[in-house]
Amino acid sequence: MYNSFPHPLAASVPKGRNPFVGIATFAGYSLWQPEVKADAVIIGVPYDEGTTNKPGARFGPRAVRQASMFYAYDDLQDRYYDSDRRKWMLSGKVVADAGDVDIEPLSFDYNWKIITEAVESVLKAGAIPAVIGGDHSVVHPAVRAFKGQKFHYVHFDSHIDCDRIPGSSFTHGSPVARILEEKSAESVTLIGMRGLMNSGHDFEWIQEEQGATIITARELRTAKTDSPANLFKEGNYYVSLDIDFFDPSAAPGTGTPEPGGLFFPDFSDMIHLIASRGKIIGFDLMEVNPFMDAKSEITALLGARCILELLSAALDK
Repeated sequence: MYNSFPHPLAASVPKGRNPFVGIATFAGYSLWQPEVKADAVIIGVPYDEGTTNKPGARFGPRAVRQASMFYAYDDLQDRYYDSDRRKWMLSGKVVADAGDVDIEPLSFDYNWKIITEAVESVLKAGAIPAVIGGDHSVVHPAVRAFKGQKFHYVHFDSHIDCDRIPGSSFTHGSPVARILEEKSAESVTLIGMRGLMNSGHDFEWIQEEQGATIITARELRTAKTDSPANLFKEGNYYVSLDIDFFDPSAAPGTGTPEPGGLFFPDFSDMIHLIASRGKIIGFDLMEVNPFMDAKSEITALLGARCILELLSAALDK
């Protein structure tokens, strides 16, 4: 394995602190030490060489970590009370931050290899990997770390990411096609599709030839889908979230925004529905671009909140 991951720096983070104090790890959690048992480990992947529109997502991990310090007030043992659901979440769970994969610009094979190895290292330690990108091409090497495991793949996005363009096989518009072609998952479900940038031919290919399920934003919003019991099969799940799943009014900080998106309660309900059907064994958040974000950094904050929701869905059963 690439010997600089995780980084050798290790520090104990104070129990509860002001968000403007100290090193910005994810939500103030401690840096990862592989010899210490963790339930989940954050991995940053500052990579955006797969973008086809506006770059900047390589700074997504840093922006999300900084925004996540908003959630660092409480003692690590008392996190968190979800007022909306009237329940505690992540109390007593050990979450750690492994820092970033050491990306080498323009070294595609090398970068894909160390991204996979970084996720593998977390899995070998018995923890759930939580990946922060980066553009959405990163999900392909991340999912490769689960080779040999049975799982269902769920893709929250406004785009189906199924480009099949010769010579452009590994952009942020193609990871779902690669996952399908490599038969990495038992099933593939895509949620939130909308807009005018999805190919109708790819829609047909992914559903009719590949057997994937697509739930559009309008179908989700108007509940014109199968009953919840039929949406997700029992089993393990890997969940991938592109921040452009959300409406641009809530998430302007992304390179490919699409009007007509969903909002946090829609995402939260679907995540907990998935968790009721099986175990979330890994997940990611992609495409936060701080250069496109509002001055209030609402996209980065939304991304941090989504990671906490995913952690809770994965660990609080």
